[in-house]
Amino acid sequence: MRLYLPGNLIEKMTISLTGFMGCGKSSTGRLLAGRLGARFLDLDDEIVARTGRSIPEIFREGGESAFRAVELETLRAVLDAADAAGEDLVLALGGGTLTLPEARVLVLSRTRCVWLRTRLETIRERLGASDASRPLFRDAEALYAAREPIYAQAHHIVDTDGKTPAEVAGEIVALL
Repeated sequence: MRLYLPGNLIEKMTISLTGFMGCGKSSTGRLLAGRLGARFLDLDDEIVARTGRSIPEIFREGGESAFRAVELETLRAVLDAADAAGEDLVLALGGGTLTLPEARVLVLSRTRCVWLRTRLETIRERLGASDASRPLFRDAEALYAAREPIYAQAHHIVDTDGKTPAEVAGEIVALL
């Protein structure tokens, strides 16, 4: 399959979206996939589907390291399946996916990675002061500071503050 963009013909492509929780990876990803005629997949949703457990359950039962192991295995399987099928894919990564060096190598070598850069203040407005469904949100400020340099390794950066998911998706299409 080939992606047809205005004026361009691009071979099969996987676009990954990274960024902090609440930056709009899933909502932007769905819109972007629709514009590109690609399949959309949310990595966290895929983890839940494969394990039959929620993200908070996986964290409770095995901690972050157990979750990251499942996340890496799922990421590898998703990328392999997309390659085997020759399909175009827009993949919303988890907020911490790139913190695993192996996952970061997979994403940066096998996808076009876009960081949806969002100020922490904006994220707090979107998610509220705390979000019990997100196991690591309680340490948001330290986590955000630690992850910024990792996200900055993405191939592209799109600022999302003050923009709708549709506007962000449009900027990503223009980057490609």
